[in-house]
Amino acid sequence: MRLAVLLSGVALYSALYAVVPLLPLLERLHQAPPGAAGPGMGLPLFLLVLLSPLVPRLPFPPGKVLGVGLLLVGAGGVLGALSPSLFLWTLSRLLQGVGAALVPALAIALIPSLFPQRALEMAGVYMAGNVLGGGLGRVLAGLLAEGLGVREALLVLSLPALALGLLVFRSPKGLPALAPPRYTLSALPLYLVGGILLFLNLFLANLLPYRLLAWGFSPGQVGLVYLAYLFGIPGSALSGFLARRLGAVATFRLSFALVLLGEGLLLLPPPFLVGGFVLMMAALFTAQSLASGAAGRKGPGVSGTYVASFYLGGTLAGLLYPFFLHSFPLAVGLGLGLALLAFLLAPVR
Repeated sequence: MRLAVLLSGVALYSALYAVVPLLPLLERLHQAPPGAAGPGMGLPLFLLVLLSPLVPRLPFPPGKVLGVGLLLVGAGGVLGALSPSLFLWTLSRLLQGVGAALVPALAIALIPSLFPQRALEMAGVYMAGNVLGGGLGRVLAGLLAEGLGVREALLVLSLPALALGLLVFRSPKGLPALAPPRYTLSALPLYLVGGILLFLNLFLANLLPYRLLAWGFSPGQVGLVYLAYLFGIPGSALSGFLARRLGAVATFRLSFALVLLGEGLLLLPPPFLVGGFVLMMAALFTAQSLASGAAGRKGPGVSGTYVASFYLGGTLAGLLYPFFLHSFPLAVGLGLGLALLAFLLAPVR
């Protein structure tokens, strides 16, 4: 079950974020205007905002909750792939949002209990799995959409969450009980940084397909650009080691200094734009590992609230990016300002 907790992020995020490089194609498939798929990105994350703080209070075993969450994510992906309209696809994304809310708050809080001697390092490994899932989901979605079709791509990438969810739900081995959740505003800087982390990630990643297609990239090439997420794996996995050697605050600020540099490169044409995206993703996930590890060590109440604030940033990114479709430099400017704020906060002592 310890391995299942670490892999839960791989299955969850590969299904949840597979739609990112397909947003323009989904709009074309359903004959909708550019930006019409935005609610399908923002509203599921809004459900994570609403539900994540409540998940630690559910009177059910953690293993059952995790299993149901993954099953709902997979089922929502299948229904979305088969949806005959963009409206029904958006509803299926809401089902995925409910399922996704059941997973990360518990997983983050469980890691210190499952790995008491290596909590800092295993938080990085868990985050590396999230990066792997989100990256592979985006990359494979573009490649599968070009080879098989948009619907087929979404269907294939929903199956791992279904399989792992069934395995976890039916497993006879349970997970350790968590302490009663404690909610506090003393971690407000941590919550704010959580929101900034996912806002920067999704806001610029959602805009990137439009930018790349305008530069003449094919859907498959757009998908390959999201291999950038895989560069977050070494940064996430090594975040604990770097924090022990350099200090958590120094490592966090170094990460956001690299985020600022990467965002600046987004303003240049390819290949500099692609290189900037790679650098930004690698550094963001290093900082995200440190922040989520800090939240997990403060207990399920703080971890649930952190996840809620994290996905509030993602919700805002999904709702706001359509307004920047023709103002990419302005979008980058907003990202630079938020990255600088996070650099100054550094809430990981």
